[in-house]
Amino acid sequence: MRAERSDAGRAAGRGYPSPRAAGGAPPGRAPERRATDPRAAGRGGRHPDDLRRPAPSAAPRDRGRSGSSAYGTRAHSPGIRGALAIAGVFLVTLVAAAADSYIGLGLGMITLVALTAGTIGAALVTRRSDLLSVLVAPPLVFVAVALLNIGLAPSASLNLPTLATLLVRGFPAMGLATGVALVITLGRLAARR
Repeated sequence: MRAERSDAGRAAGRGYPSPRAAGGAPPGRAPERRATDPRAAGRGGRHPDDLRRPAPSAAPRDRGRSGSSAYGTRAHSPGIRGALAIAGVFLVTLVAAAADSYIGLGLGMITLVALTAGTIGAALVTRRSDLLSVLVAPPLVFVAVALLNIGLAPSASLNLPTLATLLVRGFPAMGLATGVALVITLGRLAARR
Protein backbone atom coordinates (compact mmCIF):
# COMPACT_ATOMS: atom_id res chain seq x y z
CA MET A 1 0.00 0.00 0.00
CA ARG A 2 1.33 3.43 -0.94
CA ALA A 3 1.51 6.40 1.33
CA GLU A 4 -0.72 9.16 0.05
CA ARG A 5 0.49 12.71 0.34
CA SER A 6 -2.00 15.19 1.75
CA ASP A 7 -2.73 18.28 -0.27
CA ALA A 8 -1.94 20.51 2.70
CA GLY A 9 1.39 18.79 3.25
CA ARG A 10 2.27 19.00 -0.45
CA ALA A 11 1.39 22.70 -0.57
CA ALA A 12 3.55 23.43 2.46
CA GLY A 13 6.41 21.44 0.99
CA ARG A 14 6.59 19.03 3.90
CA GLY A 15 5.40 15.97 2.08
CA TYR A 16 4.13 14.16 5.16
CA PRO A 17 1.83 11.23 4.52
CA SER A 18 -1.84 11.78 5.20
CA PRO A 19 -3.49 10.04 8.18
CA ARG A 20 -5.19 7.69 5.72
CA ALA A 21 -1.90 6.32 4.56
CA ALA A 22 -0.94 3.02 6.12
CA GLY A 23 2.48 4.27 7.04
CA GLY A 24 4.20 2.81 4.01
CA ALA A 25 6.73 4.65 1.87
CA PRO A 26 6.73 4.84 -1.93
CA PRO A 27 8.73 2.08 -3.59
CA GLY A 28 12.44 2.78 -3.71
CA ARG A 29 12.31 5.40 -0.98
CA ALA A 30 13.20 5.09 2.72
CA PRO A 31 10.36 5.72 5.15
CA GLU A 32 10.27 9.24 6.53
CA ARG A 33 11.17 9.62 10.18
CA ARG A 34 10.36 12.49 12.45
CA ALA A 35 13.17 14.06 14.37
CA THR A 36 13.03 13.43 18.09
CA ASP A 37 14.28 16.93 18.88
CA PRO A 38 11.48 19.46 18.31
CA ARG A 39 14.00 22.10 17.21
CA ALA A 40 15.32 19.81 14.50
CA ALA A 41 11.86 19.24 13.08
CA GLY A 42 11.85 22.72 11.53
CA ARG A 43 8.35 23.60 12.70
CA GLY A 44 9.08 26.47 15.02
CA GLY A 45 10.16 24.30 17.96
CA ARG A 46 6.76 22.65 18.47
CA HIS A 47 6.56 18.91 18.67
CA PRO A 48 3.31 17.23 17.57
CA ASP A 49 2.59 16.27 21.18
CA ASP A 50 3.02 19.89 22.24
CA LEU A 51 0.01 20.83 20.12
CA ARG A 52 -2.24 18.77 22.39
CA ARG A 53 -0.83 20.00 25.70
CA PRO A 54 -1.59 23.48 27.02
CA ALA A 55 1.23 25.95 27.03
CA PRO A 56 3.05 26.21 30.38
CA SER A 57 1.75 29.75 30.85
CA ALA A 58 -1.84 28.45 30.61
CA ALA A 59 -1.39 25.98 33.49
CA PRO A 60 -3.31 26.88 36.64
CA ARG A 61 -1.03 28.24 39.30
CA ASP A 62 -1.39 28.42 43.04
CA ARG A 63 -0.63 31.74 44.62
CA GLY A 64 2.85 31.79 46.03
CA ARG A 65 3.89 28.61 44.23
CA SER A 66 5.86 28.22 41.07
CA GLY A 67 7.45 25.45 39.09
CA SER A 68 6.31 21.85 39.05
CA SER A 69 4.73 22.02 42.50
CA ALA A 70 2.15 24.56 41.29
CA TYR A 71 0.58 22.34 38.66
CA GLY A 72 -2.03 19.80 39.73
CA THR A 73 -1.96 20.38 43.47
CA ARG A 74 -5.04 20.18 45.64
CA ALA A 75 -6.08 22.84 48.06
CA HIS A 76 -3.87 22.71 51.13
CA SER A 77 -5.56 20.91 53.98
CA PRO A 78 -4.20 21.56 57.46
CA GLY A 79 -3.12 18.57 59.47
CA ILE A 80 -1.30 15.34 58.86
CA ARG A 81 -2.41 12.28 56.92
CA GLY A 82 -4.46 9.66 58.70
CA ALA A 83 -1.95 6.87 58.06
CA LEU A 84 0.82 8.89 59.69
CA ALA A 85 -1.39 9.66 62.70
CA ILE A 86 -2.29 5.98 63.08
CA ALA A 87 1.39 5.04 62.90
CA GLY A 88 2.03 7.51 65.72
CA VAL A 89 -0.77 6.00 67.82
CA PHE A 90 0.66 2.54 67.16
CA LEU A 91 4.19 3.52 68.21
CA VAL A 92 3.01 5.30 71.39
CA THR A 93 0.83 2.33 72.33
CA LEU A 94 3.62 -0.14 71.54
CA VAL A 95 6.08 1.67 73.81
CA ALA A 96 3.46 1.79 76.57
CA ALA A 97 2.68 -1.91 76.13
CA ALA A 98 6.38 -2.72 76.42
CA ALA A 99 6.54 -0.72 79.66
CA ASP A 100 3.34 -2.37 80.88
CA SER A 101 4.68 -5.85 80.17
CA TYR A 102 7.99 -5.03 81.84
CA ILE A 103 6.36 -3.63 84.99
CA GLY A 104 3.40 -5.97 85.32
CA LEU A 105 1.68 -8.86 83.66
CA GLY A 106 0.22 -8.16 80.21
CA LEU A 107 -1.38 -5.00 78.90
CA GLY A 108 -2.86 -2.81 81.59
CA MET A 109 -3.44 0.78 82.66
CA ILE A 110 -0.36 2.25 80.96
CA THR A 111 -1.49 0.83 77.62
CA LEU A 112 -5.02 2.13 78.19
CA VAL A 113 -3.77 5.65 78.89
CA ALA A 114 -1.31 5.60 75.97
CA LEU A 115 -3.89 4.33 73.47
CA THR A 116 -6.41 6.95 74.58
CA ALA A 117 -3.87 9.78 74.65
CA GLY A 118 -2.46 8.78 71.25
CA THR A 119 -5.94 8.65 69.76
CA ILE A 120 -6.79 12.09 71.18
CA GLY A 121 -3.61 13.53 69.69
CA ALA A 122 -4.21 11.87 66.34
CA ALA A 123 -7.82 13.05 66.17
CA LEU A 124 -6.73 16.62 66.87
CA VAL A 125 -3.93 16.84 64.29
CA THR A 126 -5.32 14.72 61.44
CA ARG A 127 -6.84 16.24 58.32
CA ARG A 128 -10.60 16.41 58.39
CA SER A 129 -10.79 14.19 55.33
CA ASP A 130 -8.87 11.42 57.15
CA LEU A 131 -10.74 11.49 60.47
CA LEU A 132 -12.63 8.28 59.72
CA SER A 133 -9.37 6.34 59.68
CA VAL A 134 -8.49 7.65 63.15
CA LEU A 135 -11.99 6.80 64.35
CA VAL A 136 -11.70 3.11 63.47
CA ALA A 137 -8.02 2.77 64.39
CA PRO A 138 -8.01 2.16 68.19
CA PRO A 139 -9.29 -1.45 68.11
CA LEU A 140 -7.00 -2.31 65.21
CA VAL A 141 -4.00 -0.69 66.90
CA PHE A 142 -4.75 -2.52 70.15
CA VAL A 143 -5.04 -5.88 68.36
CA ALA A 144 -1.75 -5.28 66.52
CA VAL A 145 0.01 -4.30 69.76
CA ALA A 146 -1.48 -7.32 71.56
CA LEU A 147 -0.28 -9.66 68.82
CA LEU A 148 3.23 -8.19 68.99
CA ASN A 149 3.18 -8.40 72.77
CA ILE A 150 2.21 -12.08 72.68
CA GLY A 151 4.71 -12.83 69.95
CA LEU A 152 7.61 -11.14 71.73
CA ALA A 153 6.84 -12.38 75.24
CA PRO A 154 8.95 -15.44 76.03
CA SER A 155 6.41 -16.92 78.44
CA ALA A 156 3.25 -16.46 76.31
CA SER A 157 2.23 -18.59 73.39
CA LEU A 158 0.19 -17.27 70.50
CA ASN A 159 -3.06 -19.19 70.72
CA LEU A 160 -6.74 -18.33 70.72
CA PRO A 161 -7.29 -18.30 74.54
CA THR A 162 -4.34 -15.96 75.09
CA LEU A 163 -5.52 -13.57 72.39
CA ALA A 164 -9.11 -13.69 73.65
CA THR A 165 -7.97 -12.89 77.18
CA LEU A 166 -5.99 -9.86 75.99
CA LEU A 167 -8.89 -8.62 73.88
CA VAL A 168 -11.41 -9.00 76.70
CA ARG A 169 -9.09 -7.25 79.15
CA GLY A 170 -8.34 -4.58 76.52
CA PHE A 171 -11.95 -3.90 75.60
CA PRO A 172 -12.22 -0.88 77.94
CA ALA A 173 -9.11 0.63 76.36
CA MET A 174 -10.44 0.10 72.83
CA GLY A 175 -13.92 1.38 73.75
CA LEU A 176 -12.66 4.46 75.59
CA ALA A 177 -10.22 5.42 72.82
CA THR A 178 -12.86 4.92 70.11
CA GLY A 179 -15.42 6.93 72.09
CA VAL A 180 -12.99 9.81 72.56
CA ALA A 181 -12.12 9.71 68.85
CA LEU A 182 -15.83 9.81 67.99
CA VAL A 183 -16.44 12.86 70.19
CA ILE A 184 -13.44 14.74 68.77
CA THR A 185 -14.33 13.78 65.19
CA LEU A 186 -17.93 14.96 65.57
CA GLY A 187 -16.71 18.16 67.24
CA ARG A 188 -14.25 18.91 64.44
CA LEU A 189 -16.79 18.16 61.73
CA ALA A 190 -19.43 20.34 63.43
CA ALA A 191 -16.93 23.21 63.86
CA ARG A 192 -16.23 23.15 60.12
CA ARG A 193 -19.84 24.07 59.32
